[in-house]
Amino acid sequence: MSEPLSAKQALRSRLEEQLKKQEEEQRKELLRKRIEIAKEGARLYHSGKVIEALKYYQRYLLILELWKKCGRDELSPVHFDKSKDLYELVLISGIYWDLARLYDRGKRGHQVKELKMMLNKFVLFSKGFPFQPLSSEAIRRYIGSGKCHSSEPFKEAYKELSGDGCFIATMTLPELEWEDYETLRRVRDRLKTNRYGAFIVRAYENLSPKFVSWVRTQLSERTQCFVRTLCRKSLTAAARALKALDRFAPDEN
Repeated sequence: MSEPLSAKQALRSRLEEQLKKQEEEQRKELLRKRIEIAKEGARLYHSGKVIEALKYYQRYLLILELWKKCGRDELSPVHFDKSKDLYELVLISGIYWDLARLYDRGKRGHQVKELKMMLNKFVLFSKGFPFQPLSSEAIRRYIGSGKCHSSEPFKEAYKELSGDGCFIATMTLPELEWEDYETLRRVRDRLKTNRYGAFIVRAYENLSPKFVSWVRTQLSERTQCFVRTLCRKSLTAAARALKALDRFAPDEN
């Protein structure tokens, strides 16, 4: 009886080994095709086929999670070489950006939760990389496009990624109205075009971080809230006054 049993065990071992090899080959094949899967997801997303795109994006991220041996939604830049894998990092960042905008269309509790998680991942895979300014600009344009439904999470993400000199204005986000924020940015950019204006902007950009740091480190949470509110109201008033002056300014043409 020992020989047939031994033969069965040997057969079982061979079958298990074959299955492992097949699984390994399938895994390698998926890994090779992951970029194609991601690109197809992007093509579907920009064609308006968001449900199909979501499936491809989820498949791509799952392949990466299996490859890097991390749990669900635990993918992080630490799993990649920042020099060798820069293309993949840009791709991942772009996918999280598409997913954030996709979940921005929903209003259910789990969709809002997914939106925040995707934005957090987008920030994580953008911050500190050469393309961070592009990511920041993408958020700014999206908020200003009128297509953004849940503006607060996007403003928070912008706050994380923007290297903007308007630190006091940025501190008041997301409470500050985006239209007023954009008005202040335009005025700042206009001031930079002449010598005296550029001097004012430089002085502001030098003093502003110090003020914000003092608020965050030296004041109690309650006083910080009061200061942010005061700054927001002052900036709102300034932005609207500047906008009104702009309307009545003589046409240069």
